[in-house]
Amino acid sequence: MSALNTQSMGSPGGLPSVLAHCFLGHSGGWAGLVQAMAPPLDALAFDMPGHGRSPAWEDPTGSGDYQADVAAMMAGLVAAREGDGPLLLIGHSFGATVALRHALARPDTVRALVLFEPVFFAAAAGEPEFADYIRAEEPLAAALGSGDTERAARAFMQINGDAPEWDSLPEKQRARFMAQMPLIAASRAGVFSARAKRRARGRMEAFSGPGRVGTGERAPAIFQAVARALARRLGRAEWRVVEGAGHMVPITHAGQSAALIGEWMARHGIAGATAPGRLCG
Repeated sequence: MSALNTQSMGSPGGLPSVLAHCFLGHSGGWAGLVQAMAPPLDALAFDMPGHGRSPAWEDPTGSGDYQADVAAMMAGLVAAREGDGPLLLIGHSFGATVALRHALARPDTVRALVLFEPVFFAAAAGEPEFADYIRAEEPLAAALGSGDTERAARAFMQINGDAPEWDSLPEKQRARFMAQMPLIAASRAGVFSARAKRRARGRMEAFSGPGRVGTGERAPAIFQAVARALARRLGRAEWRVVEGAGHMVPITHAGQSAALIGEWMARHGIAGATAPGRLCG
């Protein structure tokens, strides 16, 4: 497929980083967080296929696994920055699962890992929150199965808690979200399946880099369950909750999210100190 759209953010000479956005988002969503970061980042943000200004996903490997393909594309972006040494990876929601997948496959390329609201639901399988989420997600799963993209888009936005009302969105934006619904169906193998959980088993415990998992205080309970599981299994991971935030935490609470990263970086010797934000957890 054609090259992904990317944009550079932050300051040349800052900490080299690659940023992966959430479903229905785009690379520009990181602007507030990057601007608020102290110390600065030298960040490369990219639009996933079918998002922002990147071309549509064409299932280039024929796997039907959108997460696998996006992770391979992210690996290419990381490899292109090989001269910068190991990188800081930051991901949000589905983008966090892509960053995690890359980090577990190529830990030698990752200096540190930050995951906001990761939707790696397989990690929480067996927890009460997982069963509750599966029930809450039934309208989305049914709509995806029937190909009803409008109903799927409405359901997707409802289950994530702090999304805008569907009917309040401009028609062009609704049409774009509807066109992206097949990507959600194609991501399920990478975030829900037992195979995904087996693939991560052992690799998480072996990941030796520092990790930061951030969740919003008002996000659905499944995200807290996923964060707990990841914090237990990633060898040096720390989980913190951003007060007052929902699922869209790095966008709606960019300053607090930047502070969450900055103080963690300072403690781990990744970069200099930064002023603390209002955090809890």
